[in-house]
Amino acid sequence: MAAAPMLSRLLQLVLVGFAVLSAYQIRLFAVKNYGMLIHEFDPWFNFRATQYLADNGAEKFFKWFDYMSWYPLGRPVGTTIYPGMQFSAVAIWKALNEFFGVEMSLNDVCVMTPAWFGGVATALLGALTAECSGSGWAGAAAAVVMAVAPAHIMRSVAGGFDNESVAITALCLTFLLWTRSLRCEKSWPLGALAGVAYVYMVWVWGGYVFVLNMVGLHAAAIALSGNFSLGLWKAYSLWYVIGTAGAIQLPVVGLRPLKSLEELGPMGIFLLLQLLAYCEVQRQSKAMDAKAHRALLFKVFSMAAGAGVVVVAMLIPTGYFGPLSARVAGLFVKHTKTGNPLVDSVAEHQPASADAYWAHLHMLCYFAPAGFVLSLFRTTRANYFLVLYALTAYYFANKMNRLIILMGPIASALAGVAIGKGCEWALYQFVAVGRAFMGGSPDKKADKEEANGKDKAEDNDKADASKSAKGGKGTPGKGKSKKAASAAAGDEEGVGATLRTLYGQLKGPLDKVYLSPGGLLLRVCFAAWIMYSTVTYLASFWEYSHRFAEQISQPSIIFKGRLHSGEEIMVTDYLDGYNWLRENTAEDARVMAWWDYGYQITGIGNRTSLADGNTWNHEHIALLGRALTSPERRAHKIVRHLADYVLVWAGGGGDDLAKSPHMARIGTSVFPDICPGDPLCKGFGFYDRQQNPTPSMEASLLYKLTQHNVRPGVTANSTLFKEVWSSRYGKMRIFKVLRVSKKSKEWLADPANRLCDAPGSWYCPGQYPPGLPGPPKSFKKLDYDEAQKATPFK
Repeated sequence: MAAAPMLSRLLQLVLVGFAVLSAYQIRLFAVKNYGMLIHEFDPWFNFRATQYLADNGAEKFFKWFDYMSWYPLGRPVGTTIYPGMQFSAVAIWKALNEFFGVEMSLNDVCVMTPAWFGGVATALLGALTAECSGSGWAGAAAAVVMAVAPAHIMRSVAGGFDNESVAITALCLTFLLWTRSLRCEKSWPLGALAGVAYVYMVWVWGGYVFVLNMVGLHAAAIALSGNFSLGLWKAYSLWYVIGTAGAIQLPVVGLRPLKSLEELGPMGIFLLLQLLAYCEVQRQSKAMDAKAHRALLFKVFSMAAGAGVVVVAMLIPTGYFGPLSARVAGLFVKHTKTGNPLVDSVAEHQPASADAYWAHLHMLCYFAPAGFVLSLFRTTRANYFLVLYALTAYYFANKMNRLIILMGPIASALAGVAIGKGCEWALYQFVAVGRAFMGGSPDKKADKEEANGKDKAEDNDKADASKSAKGGKGTPGKGKSKKAASAAAGDEEGVGATLRTLYGQLKGPLDKVYLSPGGLLLRVCFAAWIMYSTVTYLASFWEYSHRFAEQISQPSIIFKGRLHSGEEIMVTDYLDGYNWLRENTAEDARVMAWWDYGYQITGIGNRTSLADGNTWNHEHIALLGRALTSPERRAHKIVRHLADYVLVWAGGGGDDLAKSPHMARIGTSVFPDICPGDPLCKGFGFYDRQQNPTPSMEASLLYKLTQHNVRPGVTANSTLFKEVWSSRYGKMRIFKVLRVSKKSKEWLADPANRLCDAPGSWYCPGQYPPGLPGPPKSFKKLDYDEAQKATPFK
């Protein structure tokens, strides 16, 4: 009999091992098809930062002020980055080369990091599901699903060296240790490990705010549902104190956990648990009855509330509390109402659609709801976590498409609950049939209930005998009177007693049907349907996930395409363009382009860019928008002071013309003269699908450069801009800026013109050259909400 649980556990471990291997392999399509190449945009910055850390060490890294980005202002990288992934990659790189003797370049380590961490996240999610559901089979099934879940793969393919690829692993580890610390009253020390895991989460990704509030919400739900215990208090206190102490050490975070509105909730819960713990200790030490305990709670919380109101009233005038960020505000209002057109322009910040859910969850859209329903019937503190996580993640994913990534772990966990428990029940029905054919009892449920009944009767007899021997001191609650005990017993009557009576009346007839031969036949048929449907849907899900993984594994700077003849080609236009910059321009060359391409200009081209995906300075990006959307001559008056080259994406698809409405809208939010009387720049665009431009579009620098010698009659002014390179398939074009202001370039290169915060400081942001045309005299910052009321372009 002991061999069966061991065999079951072994099979579960085999499934988890298979899941980890599958998670690793499905993320390697990019490596197999394109080699060891960093993908997309942000990963190139992350790799460049990792290289800087490896070359210069941690101390210089945290004081790194990058003069090659956000020219001429620069960017303090060390104090504006979540560097956990960079430190992890460097640690792995050094361990492989110095301790294990495996020669591997830092580039290759960064390429493979998402695949490695994807496998680890898979195992951790399986363990989290097993811990919360109480089922090893549910955990194993969840791991198999998580291994190939598109919502997880979307940010963790090899080459996608982005924060989320490591953050999901940190998220699963934090949640696992947190729920494990609540298993029993003696497991609270694991709250300290959960705090350490949370610190790593903070250092890896700005999405740590979700983890912070998720744990806080779970603790509050447990406490306020009447399940408070000193174990919960100890676990949460350890987690919060250690986690917050570690989080505030990160420069980009600072004191936000103690000041930011989006992070103050868990601190309030921390204080709440301290008050509850005080009252509980007093109740136990003074043997208080329920009435006295309620009075103490009222007194303590009234005093605390009064003190809290006074403290908040004193802090508000000082500006102590920070506002909600634009991105977080977007989670509670429509995406077009954040007040920041730069945030609104990013596709990832749009609300998730039904198509997006299907694309990233696929069959989990069916399995996860079933698992959610099953989870509602398991009333444990750990299982509450799955329910709350599901509701919270679903809400936020509805608000922001990017946050579908948070649905990956919980959808996999709930699907694992449905699949694991469903298949476990189905297999038991087949075992019951086997017993029946072998002449045994088809179902031992009745026998078990009879045995359990006898055991309970014996336990009750022993308890009664013990009470008699102690003089009847077995009343509930230390020091409670008979009257209090009677009242407590009376509280159990009412609705609860009615439900128990109803259950007792129905249990017998239902068990009789369930255990009958006809009931067994129906159960076996239903079990066969469950097994068949599960295998069929999982096979479809498995196949879809692999297709999805291969499709998103294109590095964007290189991708496969087909000619009209049907011949498959490798399009390397973007990579070729950045390589051309590195090999054919001066080392101090400055390249103007829309902010999307800044990371690739510095990371691949090794040249100075004017803006990138950090998007920290709205006004500076608006200046780029103004330069690109202004008429050619007016634009040149700006560009000549800041850049030596202008790079544009062309050739259709997601090129710069497709992004031009956002450029104009962002620009006009700071410089109203771009689209006078039209705050949303709805007059800047095209009349029809044939791309016939409006007058403002036709005159713009962007249109001239992208359509130069492509559209009949459209050429760039040869006295202002000279085309120096165009890619094979027309995806990228580079123009040299003529009549560059040498005076402005020399002025900006002079260290004396950098505004340092202290003599000899490493923090020296630059400033704009005096010759750069400023905003018009009628400049005013527009109310973006009011701009939504503008009349649409006709």
